[in-house]
Amino acid sequence: MNISEFERNKPRKTYKVIQGLINKYKHIVEDMEINEEEDLTKVEMGADFLKELKKIMKTFKSGD
Repeated sequence: MNISEFERNKPRKTYKVIQGLINKYKHIVEDMEINEEEDLTKVEMGADFLKELKKIMKTFKSGD
C-alpha cells in the first residue's frame, strides 16, 4: 500500500480515540494537584501511558 492510499483510507475513528487518550493523560500529568502519594502515583502512571501513546500515534501516522 502506498502512502496516498493509506491517507485516503486511514482509520479516522482510531486516530480520534488515540488522540483523545493522549489528551486525557496529558491533562492528568499537567493539571493534577498532588496532595497525597496516591496522586503522585497517578501522575507517574499517566506520564508512562502518555509516552507509550505518543509512540503508538507516531507509528500510526507513519502507516507502519
